[in-house]
Amino acid sequence: MSTPTGVERPLWRGWLHVGGVVLLAAFAPLLLSRAHGRGLWIWFYLVGVATMMGASALFHRVTWSTRARAAWRRVDHSTIYAAIVGTYLALAGVTLTGRVRTTLILLVVAAALVGIVVGQVALGAPKWVNALPYVVVGWGAIFFVVPIERGGGLWCLIWVLVGGLAYSVGAAVYGAKRPRLNPKVFSYHEVFHALTLVGAGAHYLALYSALGHR
Repeated sequence: MSTPTGVERPLWRGWLHVGGVVLLAAFAPLLLSRAHGRGLWIWFYLVGVATMMGASALFHRVTWSTRARAAWRRVDHSTIYAAIVGTYLALAGVTLTGRVRTTLILLVVAAALVGIVVGQVALGAPKWVNALPYVVVGWGAIFFVVPIERGGGLWCLIWVLVGGLAYSVGAAVYGAKRPRLNPKVFSYHEVFHALTLVGAGAHYLALYSALGHR
């Protein structure tokens, strides 16, 4: 597949996120079946991650005009925050209560809004500049590990951290544009996408574990 500029893109570009949407749809009922009155919180996670992967799949798999591609690139970058906020809302709703829950939600939503604005302004900046805000916002939960562990259990916390680590390594890969494996088939961007799948999967397991904790 080539872009409007004629640059060839790896054959795998976008397909991992197509698969991610399919897997999410397939496993969503299992997660919702454990919600027992907390399904709304789980939907935030499902919709947020589906929005990120769906936008990415469309952006990378469809051959857009130059103008449309520029617009979709902005959408692609912004919807990463949809996944971050959706995951946090679900995690906070399932594991936290009261003022602690409200504080985490407000902090993450505010940080995500700032991140979206910064990302749109710095869209043409080096990739690491665009990747850094995702990592900063994504690790907001580090200040809430104790209440998350209390409300969701140890395995929930472990999977939250595993997911955060996977997303962070993915952001580093994206920012460094390495490793360049096979530019025609599977390169650094595909590694980045693969790590987002690992991150989303780990957070699925975190929520699954938390829903069975009480």
